[in-house]
Formats: sequence, C-alpha cells, structure tokens
Amino acid sequence: MKLGQVACVAFGLVLAVAAPVRADDAADAKAIIDKAIKAHGGEKLAKLPAFVASMKGKVHVMEQAIDFTGEVSSFGPEKQKVDIEVEVAGMKFRVIEVRNGDKGWIRMDNNTKEMDKDKFEEAKEQGYAGWVTTLIPLKDKQFKLATVGEIEIDKRKAVGVKVSSKGHRDIDLYFDKETGLLVKTETRAKDDAGVEANQETFYSDYKDVKGTKQAMKFVIKRDSKLFLEGEATEYTLLEKLDDSVFDKP
Repeated sequence: MKLGQVACVAFGLVLAVAAPVRADDAADAKAIIDKAIKAHGGEKLAKLPAFVASMKGKVHVMEQAIDFTGEVSSFGPEKQKVDIEVEVAGMKFRVIEVRNGDKGWIRMDNNTKEMDKDKFEEAKEQGYAGWVTTLIPLKDKQFKLATVGEIEIDKRKAVGVKVSSKGHRDIDLYFDKETGLLVKTETRAKDDAGVEANQETFYSDYKDVKGTKQAMKFVIKRDSKLFLEGEATEYTLLEKLDDSVFDKP
C-alpha cells in the first residue's frame, strides 16, 4: 500500500475513534500553557509581538552542511521576512523570502518572483507555527488544547500540549517540566518539492531579552534527520515593525 493510502486509512481511523477533549484534560493543558507564558515573560510578550534576529548556522542538504548568515523579521502570523546569505562551493548567494498578508515573494540575487501557490501556503503555515510558539495567542478561544504526555529531552522531563486550530496543522509544544520554558515543537512540514515530513524543532540557550526569555539556539530535524542548526547573534523585541520591512524585495 502506498504512503498516501496509508495516510488516508490512518486518518479514517483517527476520525473513527476521535472524541471531544475531556474538560479536565483541557484545563491541564491550559495550566501548562499559563505556566509557560509566565516563564517566558508573561504580559511583556503581548506588548512586544515583533522581533528582528540576526542569525548564523548550517543547513544540511544533499549530505552537505551549508553555512548561512542572515536576518529574520516577524510581526504576527501574517508578516515574515528572511534575508540570508549562503555559501556553496566557495560561491555566495543571497536569498530573500517575504510574506505580507496574502502576498509572498522570493528574491535570489537580483531576480524577484511571486511565490507559487504551494510555496505560499507552506510559508503561511510555517509563519503560523512560529506565531503559535510565541505563546500569547494561545489564550484565544480559536485554539483547542490537549495534553500529550511527558517525554525526556537532554535528561530533563518535558510536558506536552497539542495545539489545534481550524485550517492549520496540529502542533505539539513541549515545555521543561521544571522551568516551563519551551524546549521542543513537533509538526508536519513540506520541502520545496512538496514532500511532507515530521519536523521537530529543539530550543535551548535561553537569554533575557527585555524582560522575556528567548531561545538563542535551535536545531531542526525532519524525519529524525538533522536539517538545520542555528543561533541568534542578536535578538530584538519590538512593539511593531514598519510595513515597509515586508515590501516586495
């Protein structure tokens, strides 16, 4: 049986056994999120919803580790900009990806084009996932929360919450059981060829930024294989970003 057929069968089974989240389970999940929000800075998070981060790291593709440097800007779920420079075989390339509402563009060196439908939808979903990890949005009733048990990360216990919202993929968030800090997310993601994989993101090296706690290092795995590792060399939180930041590049 092909993978797509297996997925359809599995989805059917899930629908067959699915039941509403128990009220006490939803309350437990909310308590975990409330603790996490407090650990990350509480209401200061809501007052500083935008960020700009300078980053460096490596992308692992085709059995190569490709160095990158760049800057990421984000304001809510609808506005993201990634401006990076990569070096391949001694040659440097600049790539800019911007999403602003219902528009999205990709610029490679001096060539800019609109994102195609599939690329735009994936960028939109990744933007949503990043927005969810800021935690404050999870107070909204659009989100359904459920516990997903405990796991161990780097010999420390972490408790999980599944976040569901209509029109989006589910995201599992795992928080250090003691500190309440986000240590892992897990969801589905698609590559540029449209191939879907299980994506795990691990967060570490938390620093104080304007009274909030922000992870300075991250590692992303797709289907358990190392995909990207990076760190923030600068991290700035802001009340807002000018819309010109998200203009067509």
